[in-house]
This record gives sequence, C-alpha cells and structure tokens, in this order.
Amino acid sequence: MNFFLPILLTTFLLATLFLPTLTTNAAPTQVSVDSAWLTEVISPGAYNHVRDGDASTVSPEDYLNRYRSLLGVPSLTTNETLRQSAKNHADYLLKNGIYQSDPHGENSTAAGFTGSTPDNRCQYLGYGDYCTEVQAYGDGDLYSALDSLMMTPFHRLSLVHPGVTEIGCAETGNWIVCDIGLRISDYWAALGEMAEPIVYPAEGQVISTTFLVNETPMPYPAYAGKFIGPTLMYWPAGGLIEPEAEVSLYDLTDKNFIQTILTIDTANSSAANVVFFNPLEPLELNHEYAVRVADVSGAGAFEKTWTFKTQKSSNVDFPNIDQTITYDSRVAWADPTGVEHLVSVPNPGVKDLIDRLQGQIMLAVDYHGEAWYIDPISRLRYYLKDGPTAYEFLRSFGLGITNADLAKIPAEGDIVGGGALAEQLSGRILLQVEEHGEAWYVNPSDLKRYYMADGAEAYRIMRELSLGTMLSWISEIPVGVVE
Repeated sequence: MNFFLPILLTTFLLATLFLPTLTTNAAPTQVSVDSAWLTEVISPGAYNHVRDGDASTVSPEDYLNRYRSLLGVPSLTTNETLRQSAKNHADYLLKNGIYQSDPHGENSTAAGFTGSTPDNRCQYLGYGDYCTEVQAYGDGDLYSALDSLMMTPFHRLSLVHPGVTEIGCAETGNWIVCDIGLRISDYWAALGEMAEPIVYPAEGQVISTTFLVNETPMPYPAYAGKFIGPTLMYWPAGGLIEPEAEVSLYDLTDKNFIQTILTIDTANSSAANVVFFNPLEPLELNHEYAVRVADVSGAGAFEKTWTFKTQKSSNVDFPNIDQTITYDSRVAWADPTGVEHLVSVPNPGVKDLIDRLQGQIMLAVDYHGEAWYIDPISRLRYYLKDGPTAYEFLRSFGLGITNADLAKIPAEGDIVGGGALAEQLSGRILLQVEEHGEAWYVNPSDLKRYYMADGAEAYRIMRELSLGTMLSWISEIPVGVVE
C-alpha cells in the first residue's frame, strides 16, 4: 500500500498568495491553561472526516471542496485550463526536477517549458485571471497529497482562502500540482466579507495527530524535519486585523492541558494575520480535544471555542483512499451541575473490528512483536507473552471436543481446510476430552486445526499463523485478564 505522507523524503512547496501587508507588530501569541472556559464547551453532536463516504468517486478538486465546506468556505469551480496548466508543470517536474532558483519556476531551456511562473503558465494556455500554485512530491495519490498539504500552515491558506475561485489539479509520477485561479478584485472583497472566523480543524472535524515540519517557506526552522503536533488555525473574521491572541488546548480524553505549544508570528508575511499554533508533541490518536482562541489586546475583538478529534486509522494518520478509518460518532456533556463531564459513545467500529479479527492471533509489528489473541467468546484481547505462557494461557480458553468431532476438522497437513464444524469453531482452542486434553487451535485463515503440543509449538503457531498489525489498530479492543 502506497501512502502520500509528510515524511522526510516528501517535499512541500508553496507559492504564497498576495496576502495583506502588515504595518504593525502584534504581541506574541500566548498559551493559557485557565480552565474557566471549559464550561462553555459544547458537544459537536457528531465528528466528521473529509473521507466520510466514498471519496474515490469524487474528483480531487471536489475532495478539496469537502475541506472548504467543513470550514464554511465557498466551493471552488474546477477549471480545465488550470488542470492542463498543472499537468504541464507536473510533466516538467518529472522530466527536470525542481528549478533551483524558484521551486515553482521553470528553466526556459529545459524540456517541457511553458512558463517561468505559475501565472505565466496559466496565461500561456489562455487563462485570463491570476493563477497561483501548490505542489508536492511523494508516494501516494492526489487525495492523500491534498490531506498532506492541508496539514501545513501556509499551503492551507492557499487552499482554503475565500478569495480564490477556481482550481485544477494534476499528477505525473510522484509530482502533484494544483493551480488555483482568482480575480484580484474578488480576492480582496472576499476577505472583507468574511462574517465568521475560519478555524482549523473545523468544529467536530477529525484530523491527523501530527505535522512534519517540511514546508517552503519554513514555519518552524528550529524543528525542520521533525514531527510535531498538527497545525491549528484561527483566522479572524475579515482577515485584516493582526490578532493578539491567547490559545488553549485541552485533551478531553485524558483531561489535561497541552502546555508546550509553538506559534507562528502573525507578523510573518506568509501567516496573513492568521493565528497558527502547533503542540510541540504529536497528539494522541483517537482523543477528543477542545480549543480556545481569545483576543488579549483588551479590545475583546474575538473569542472562539470548539472541539475536534484525532483520527483512529487502520495504519497511518491519513490512509489512502481505499482504506477505512473509524472514530467515535459523538460526545455528550451530561452533568446538570454545569461541571464538564465527558461521556464517550462506544465506537461502532470496534464491534466490526472484533467481528473481523475474532479468533486471530495478532502480532504487533510496530513494537516488539507482541502477540495478542482476540477471544471469540469474551471478545477481549489477551497478551501472549511467550510460548510457555501462550500454551497455558490458550488452554484456559479451551472448549472440550470429542475425537469424532475433532476428526471432522482438517488437520495442519491436509491439503484443504474448511467444513461446517471448522467454520463454527474458527479461532477456538479445542481440548480432546477423550484423550489427555490435547490442545488444538483452529486457524481462521485456513480453517485447519493445529496441535499445540507444548510451549514451543504454541510459540511456532503464534509466529507462523499470526497476522501482522499495528498496535494502534487493535488498541480499542478491551484487554482481558485471566485470573
């Protein structure tokens, strides 16, 4: 499975839009752990991710519009001229690589040259309005590329800006290019018409846990090439004031404040008067968070609280389009005294996960190869420390079976597995009650029985018949304890 992720080999490049020129320097963004505002937090009712539904049936441009819709920003129109301009530059990049003097430039003497700037390339094809561009390089699809670009602060501004109107995206090899069109008059007018702030993540949105600091221009030079927490954003209504802000981030799941937070100077020309802030450490998977941004200038110009959730995914924070993600459907605040009390609704995806994995031995390949048995009866996962432990441990789950019934289940050496009884007892440990209690494991993958003669054999079965997993995949399955 290929993934487009912000890894060290992935390059992110940005052509910055014409954003407001700043004339004053705002006070540095402050971090607060004052908890009084938590009583104002309201459940979003449901959490949403841009990949909800079948994202593979939408165009990449419409996929980006899912982000814009979550943020309350008007959708972009797909423009075929912009698509072709993006395709021309993606083809150029595949042939020639990055033009060193300007990552979005092209060398006029190189093969496939159609313009030295994004605007030149759009005009070359007859596009009459202004054009800018985002581009990325990596192993994955256009959808994952857009996910990755949305993780970055400065690229995100170009993609969600209310003043841009059209877009066209293309992919050649590992190069992803999106050309973005706008009319300058509409661009400035749209900023002035922003009636509500734009926040990211949006209220009730599911996002990634992390951001790789690898963007041009570089938002946090001291952390270049390192993974930190995701980029959170508050863009004041109107977009023209330079905010003096105080930010708070609270983990609703663990009930503690995130205190180590990096911020981008709002006087940075690429920041465009947006409050950007990142937890220094990646956030926890499958946690709910509340965030607050407030004006501290004394003018009381803005204050906003909202909640979001980090994604619980099957492999990585942003899977490719054909992978499944799961997360809690909603949270509820249920204390009539007004004291915050979070009640999590059980994740419906856990039941489906247990249904798929019951009876399997799962090997956590991302840790030290720990083995876990998903018991079909208790529907809990049990840690198999080693062969001898697994032998005694699994026997405790044993179901007595007669020799006649055991014979109906194909053995390890048989050519074909299966049968009604094997399907019925898939994943179970069987004990021969008419002999000496010999233990057999019915492997769900081939519906054959495997003899666990002793700890060594239990260890072999553990290793040879297990399914590789990331521990995070199965972390929501409750852990069982054998007394």
